[in-house]
Amino acid sequence: MPRKVRKILTFLAIIVVLIAAVLVGFFLGFRYVREQDQRLESLSESFDREGISPITADTDGAVEIYIAQQSDTGDIAETLKDSGLIKNTFAYELISKFNGFDGQYQYGTHYLLPDMSYDEMMLILTRQPKQIAVTFYEGMTYEQMRDTMIDAGMRFNPDLLDEMVMRPSLFTDYSFISGIEEHPGREWLLQGYLWPDTYLFDINSTEQEIIRIFLNNTESKFKEGNYYERAEHQGVSLDDAIILASIVQSEGTISEMNKIARVFINRLLLEMPLQAEPTVNYLRVGDGKEPKLWMSEQELREYATNPYNTYYFNGLPPGPINSPGVVAIEAVLWPATERTWTGAESYLYFTATGKGTTDFSFTYEEHAEKTARYMAEYED
Repeated sequence: MPRKVRKILTFLAIIVVLIAAVLVGFFLGFRYVREQDQRLESLSESFDREGISPITADTDGAVEIYIAQQSDTGDIAETLKDSGLIKNTFAYELISKFNGFDGQYQYGTHYLLPDMSYDEMMLILTRQPKQIAVTFYEGMTYEQMRDTMIDAGMRFNPDLLDEMVMRPSLFTDYSFISGIEEHPGREWLLQGYLWPDTYLFDINSTEQEIIRIFLNNTESKFKEGNYYERAEHQGVSLDDAIILASIVQSEGTISEMNKIARVFINRLLLEMPLQAEPTVNYLRVGDGKEPKLWMSEQELREYATNPYNTYYFNGLPPGPINSPGVVAIEAVLWPATERTWTGAESYLYFTATGKGTTDFSFTYEEHAEKTARYMAEYED
């Protein structure tokens, strides 16, 4: 075969091989893109259907990724690389920008798989991660609230959270913080201001994020209820109102709270001790003892030197004994009056009946007789 023909045939063969390679490459690339689109579509549909990522902590091989607030794409790329999920941070940032994902990433805890493409990772990281719903009831102390979050599986540092609850100066951007007064014995300065409600938390929420979630709600509720204006109208500080509301919260049923608040206000105006069992029970529970409906003189005397004992100290205790709810707060700011409760300004005593209700009295003699009778019936 002539050399010239051989050259032509070789050239043609090369052309055919190149064309075949291009076709194969195009086919493989097309199949990859199609499969990738299918995987992304399936992933997206799963999000839309379930509302959460199909990849969870229980998924085999799942890698946990936590995105902190204010993280940018570069920060996230570094986190993914450190976790062994990607090798090229530049490529990740470039693809993220091309896909329009920059600025769309959701902070919190996500779960990814090592064999995921960059696009799949981005899709998951730009969707809201699963959160934990935690409910806090009216009348819970800070320590009870903290332990409830721990029991729910949250991973914060309890010691650091304690430190922050004792230092409201870290949160002066909230309007009510400046009104919190420091008194001897008032340990948990933010107790009473962690609004009882149901919250959604990320399992890895930081201590500051947790407190701000509470305080955001508190600020909103205070403004919504016009509590600042009402406290000023009543001639009391909002802090004192919250302290008294925390006692009212523990004293009676919802329907009686405005009457109980009126009795306490009457006693404060006359400079009489509040003589509220909940403040002593607060100390008892702190010592690991059971709360009591009625207490003996000896039991009251156990805490005679503690300013939270409102039998031995006049006025309000140093701080709130729990987180009061809206009814208790409004009972203090809008207590019962002569218009709604005949003789409201004259009641000075009340006692538990042992049946979930309260009996009110004008005089100590009347009060003492009722208390003795209810205690005897309760013990029977």
